[in-house]
Amino acid sequence: MHGASNRFLVHFGEANPETLLSQIGEADGLLLVTKDQETDACMRIFNADGQEAEQCGNGLRCVALHLVRSKLVQSNTLTIRTLVGVSECVVRESCNEVEVTLSIPKIEENVSLAFPKLVYVNMGNPNAVYWTDEEPLSLREELGKTIAKDVTFKEGMNVHFARRDGEQYATCASHERGVGDTHASGTGGAAVFVASGAQGPFYVSSLGGTLTYRYNELGEVIMAGPAGYE
Repeated sequence: MHGASNRFLVHFGEANPETLLSQIGEADGLLLVTKDQETDACMRIFNADGQEAEQCGNGLRCVALHLVRSKLVQSNTLTIRTLVGVSECVVRESCNEVEVTLSIPKIEENVSLAFPKLVYVNMGNPNAVYWTDEEPLSLREELGKTIAKDVTFKEGMNVHFARRDGEQYATCASHERGVGDTHASGTGGAAVFVASGAQGPFYVSSLGGTLTYRYNELGEVIMAGPAGYE
């Protein structure tokens, strides 16, 4: 499946992650979906390199869409547990769009003095936003891997090169830890939204398409975007 061209191998049921990762091909990651006593499903996230991640916004949309389309849940509104907590999801089947609740963001200070231009936004997973007036894809090629794998970040860093294109718009190119360059990043777009200071709706476009962000009354980030099958 893919969310804004962020590609995943999705497995429903218990399985050995290492075995599935050997079959991952060119996908960005593995989503392992199992039953959960308190929610509609539990989703574990593994990057292409085998590292387990805390959250995946594009992956949430994919899993939610499949649960609804396969009648594994009986409502278009459902909940999915990740390492970060529980996300509420609303599936709009008519247009293959899914809205998901992410966590309350945290802007972190002085994470690394080596990169003073970065804005660090924790979305349950580590994200850094690099604002630029240049072409984000070119800057990603120059700096993406260097920043993501810098020894300062013990758990790695998802870094997002963003250009502000208007009050409510930004263009973004992402390099994710354990994956590399990706066509989109759901939590990365959320980090760009938070770092922008806008209130939403805010639109973040990447090679994979455009994702929409806003806050709910609790201060959680709500993301909406496409999901589909390959």
